[in-house]
Amino acid sequence: MTTPQEPNLPDYRDLPADVAARMKVIKERELVLEIDHLGKVFGGRKNPTVALEDIEFGVHKREFICVVGPSGCGKSTLVRILAGLEEGTSGRILVDGRPVTGPGPDRGMVFQKYTLFPWLTVCQNVMFGIEMSGTEKGEAQRQAMQWLQMIGLEQFAEAWPHQLSGGMQQRVAIARALAAQPRVLLMDEPFSALDAQTRLRMQNYLMEIWRKVDITIVFITHDLDEAIYLADRILVLQPRPGRVEEVIEVPLSRPRRAAQMTAGEFLATKAHLEALIRSSGPNADDSADEDVELDIPLLTLVSDKAE
Repeated sequence: MTTPQEPNLPDYRDLPADVAARMKVIKERELVLEIDHLGKVFGGRKNPTVALEDIEFGVHKREFICVVGPSGCGKSTLVRILAGLEEGTSGRILVDGRPVTGPGPDRGMVFQKYTLFPWLTVCQNVMFGIEMSGTEKGEAQRQAMQWLQMIGLEQFAEAWPHQLSGGMQQRVAIARALAAQPRVLLMDEPFSALDAQTRLRMQNYLMEIWRKVDITIVFITHDLDEAIYLADRILVLQPRPGRVEEVIEVPLSRPRRAAQMTAGEFLATKAHLEALIRSSGPNADDSADEDVELDIPLLTLVSDKAE
């Protein structure tokens, strides 16, 4: 779908030379993750609900992909299938050319809610996946401390999860997922519960970790600013049944900086994403610019108007 450009904004499809060169390099890399005509239907034959339909997409090595779309488009269903936590009804998922048949060490997962084991210390949480791979405890602890140093939390190694802030807990969750050395890191709206300031710090932490680690990221979000700020490409899903509406190459240079969020390229990309989601969302037929006066009676319990 092509939407008209906002006045005084550049075309979101016009990539600066350095971004175009970077995208060329990314596309020349091997595909780590392949989504091959994926479909997902819930329910039986009488009342089936088609959540995803014919999703086809490839993610290259060390690429950062964000997935956005209107509420109910199947974003979380998609990432759960990628993680092997649910099965698709049709199509298949491949990691390094091998079919996904369930959860596996080649994929790490970070959830929206904090999922650290409360009975384990911070260090023990990060050690968990390392030890599960057969690594001796002393070596697992050494590796865990390296990860905690990377995320700046080594001084909290012996703390319990409940003693950490939400942002700190998610940093530990990211370190725990990466410590098992997966090929792909899957993230399902991991920062949505955080306040705006902490969220921006977490985004910067994640990009710094991604810069240092050989990892491919698929990041689910409903926040368009977050998607543009983080991603190399953005996969836009239509509402149920979820289909690929468009794949957008983000026209921002790396490394990313908060100041870029006011740049014309950023604003143009956001305007296009908003138009896509508005045109395909549940209220797509409503006029977005029409002022509607709502006739809402004043409740009798209200003694005065706070206007």
